[in-house]
Amino acid sequence: MFLSSPLFLLSFLGGSLPFTVAAKIDPSKFLSSAIRTSDVVIIGGGSSGTYAAVALKRARHSITLIEKDSRLGGHTDTFKDPATGATFDYGVVALLNRTTVTDYFAFFNEGLTTFQQNNPAVTLNYVDLNGNGQIINPLPASIPWSDPNAVFAGILGYNNEISKYPFLSNGYDLPNPVPPDLLLPFGDFLAKYNLGGVAQIVYSISQGMGNILSLPTLYLFKVLPQTTINAFIGLAPPPITSATFNIQALYDKALAYLSSTATPPAGVGSSAVYLNSNVIAIDRSNPLNRVLVVAHTPSGPRLVIAKKLLIAVQPKLNTLKNELHLPLVPEETNIFKQFNNSYYWNFVLKNNDLPPDQSFGNADPSKAYGIPETPSSYGFRPAPIPQPGGGQINYTLSWYSSPHYMTDAQVKTAMLDTVEKVVTANGLGTRKGEIVGFNNHNPFWLTVPTEAIANGFYGQLNALQGKRNTWWTGATFVAHDSSAIWEWSETTLLPALKASL
Repeated sequence: MFLSSPLFLLSFLGGSLPFTVAAKIDPSKFLSSAIRTSDVVIIGGGSSGTYAAVALKRARHSITLIEKDSRLGGHTDTFKDPATGATFDYGVVALLNRTTVTDYFAFFNEGLTTFQQNNPAVTLNYVDLNGNGQIINPLPASIPWSDPNAVFAGILGYNNEISKYPFLSNGYDLPNPVPPDLLLPFGDFLAKYNLGGVAQIVYSISQGMGNILSLPTLYLFKVLPQTTINAFIGLAPPPITSATFNIQALYDKALAYLSSTATPPAGVGSSAVYLNSNVIAIDRSNPLNRVLVVAHTPSGPRLVIAKKLLIAVQPKLNTLKNELHLPLVPEETNIFKQFNNSYYWNFVLKNNDLPPDQSFGNADPSKAYGIPETPSSYGFRPAPIPQPGGGQINYTLSWYSSPHYMTDAQVKTAMLDTVEKVVTANGLGTRKGEIVGFNNHNPFWLTVPTEAIANGFYGQLNALQGKRNTWWTGATFVAHDSSAIWEWSETTLLPALKASL
C-alpha cells in the first residue's frame, strides 16, 4: 500500500528530510547512488503504463517505471494451477486483432490464438442471482433478448447508431455540443431505438460498471465500441488471446526487458523498474524545470529526476493526493474531484457443486430488459483444467460489481453465499466451496455526471496533457480495453509526449 507520509525517510537519511511536506525536494540531500535520471518517469505498471514504458524505451528514451504491486499487468489476472502449471486468464481475456496488439505480442515472442467466446460443451443457464437463484427456463417473453431475432436486430441497430460517432473510437475527443443521444441514460437510449435485444450483450461485456441502464450512453458506447461489435459478428477479424492462455506472460517479458541491467543496444533507451514501491513525494515546481519523484522501494528511497511525468493510475482525487502525494493545482483539483467510480472484483472458485458442464448468467425478469441491479455477481463460468493421468480440477470463474464501496470481506461472503444459493436452489448439492483466486480492481470505471459531460468535462480533462510536465494515460482517457489503450497510446499520447521531450 502507499505510505501516508514521507516522514519514514528520516530513518534512512539520518533525521534530515530532503523535502518538506509541500514536496519541495532537494536532490543534494540524496546519495548519488539513490538518484536516477530519466526522460520519463511513469507511475503505474498496468496495461497503459507498461505499454508506454516499452514504447518509449524502443524509441530511444530513458524511462523509470514505478509500480506498487509485485508484478506488472494491472487488471491482467492469470491463474496458475499449482498441480499442473496450466494457466487461464480471468481478468483481461480477449484483445482485438489489430496491428498494435499483434506487434506488441510479437516483440516479446508471445503467441496469439483466436478467442473462443463460447464452449459448445457447456450449457448456459440464466438464474436470478439477486432472487431465489433458480434456473429460469424458459426465459419470459418480456425479456427482449430471449428472442434470437430481437438479439440480431438489436446488434444491427446498436451498430447503426454507434456508427454515427466515429470520434468515439479513440479516446474522449467529444464535439461541442455533445450529441444528445450520448447523454441519454442507456435504458432510455435502448427504449428510444427499440434495441432491448442487445441489452444482455452490453451487460455481459460491461462488467464492473455498476448499474448500466442509468449511466450515460457515452460510457456504454466506450465499453462496447463498433470495433468490438464488428469483431464478434464477423465484420472484422475475431478477437484474439494468448496462445497459452497466459496474458501475464506478456507483462513478465516486458518486466524483464525494462529491468535489464545490461547496456542497452544502440537505438534503445535505458530503463529501470521499481516494483513493490510507493511514491511518497512529487515535485513539479522546481528551478530545474524537471519532475522530481521520490519512491520508497525495497532497496530504500530513490529519487527520480525526469523531464516528464506520465501518470498511469486511475486519477481519483484521493489517489492522487493521498497515495501519490501529488500537489495539485486548482485546475487539476476541479477536474478530478468530479469523478465517481464503480467497484469490481473477480474470482476463481473451487470445490463447489457448480457443474463443470454448465454456466450461469445473471438475469432478473422483474427489472427493465431483464438486467440485474448491482451489487451482484455476473454469473459463473467453468474453467476446468485436465490433470495428468486423467480427470480434471474444476475451477469456476465469477465477477462481482457494486455501485458503492464494499469491503473485500463483504464481497467474498456475498460471492460464496450466491454459490450456495444456486447449488441448493437447483438441487445441485450443498457445497459453496472456496475462493482460490481473488482481485480487487478498485476504483474501477470512472464516470462524471451527465451535466459535466455536456459542459465540456472531457475537453478540460484532455487539456491537462503536457501541462506542468505531466502526461496522463489509462482507462479513464480511453476505455477499460487494452487494445484501445495501446492504439490510443500509439496514435495520440506517445507522439505528443515524445515531441515534448
